[in-house]
Amino acid sequence: MAFEDLKERHAAMWGSAPFERIAHTLADMHRAVIAGVHGGSGDRWLDVGCGTGELAFMAAATGAEVTGSDLSPVLIETARRQAAERGAEVTFEVGDVEALPYGDESFDIVTSSVGAIFAPDHEAVASELARVTRPGGRLGLTAWTSGGEVDEFFQIIGSYAPPPPPGAGVAASWGEPGYAESLLGKSFFELTITDHDTPWQAVLAEEMWTELSEGFGPIKTLLGALPPERAESFEGELLDLFRREQTEDGLSMSRPYLLVLGIREG
Repeated sequence: MAFEDLKERHAAMWGSAPFERIAHTLADMHRAVIAGVHGGSGDRWLDVGCGTGELAFMAAATGAEVTGSDLSPVLIETARRQAAERGAEVTFEVGDVEALPYGDESFDIVTSSVGAIFAPDHEAVASELARVTRPGGRLGLTAWTSGGEVDEFFQIIGSYAPPPPPGAGVAASWGEPGYAESLLGKSFFELTITDHDTPWQAVLAEEMWTELSEGFGPIKTLLGALPPERAESFEGELLDLFRREQTEDGLSMSRPYLLVLGIREG
């Protein structure tokens, strides 16, 4: 099932803000993925939904031959610029996880850290992740789970955003019990799914709002599209969420996620 118009909007949305300003908040999650797939020198490694390249840069530090793929040309250009600045040997390419531009069994390791889950055709995502992984190759994927403040965070965003078209999958499904296993278990064995948390730390709720309103594409896009009264209401709901987690020691917003690891059958 094709959702080309939706994916074009997604690419523009994620590229509308300098995601590199907030990408560091996912570093612990990326490290968990990298530790789980046991990559090393000579491994052909694909990171899908790579954003501005943070996991890909960590993967390259293992000695692997890394390619990062993302739907957003803007994020890919940022990743390429950062690679040049860091002297990192990582290839970054625009690509759709529902139709990856790579041959069958091209990679020893395929990862996606809260990236592929945002694509609308979940069956196609699972099929493509499996197709490009060689038999015996490793998969590492993360997905936000229900519960915790991150769930409410995305629910608030969704309540102000246009509804997805009929038949489009939603990212939250990947975090539901048994969902990832039902999709990926067809192609990967020794599938292990574990719960983790990577809290977002800030000093003040207003600081968190500034970071997200300027660096997180879905929020920046909504603020530019909503009428002023709706935009003010949107900001108020998110600030209320952040302020609930405010203490005299600072702010910590829970972000529970699933880590999915598997080995490609073949």
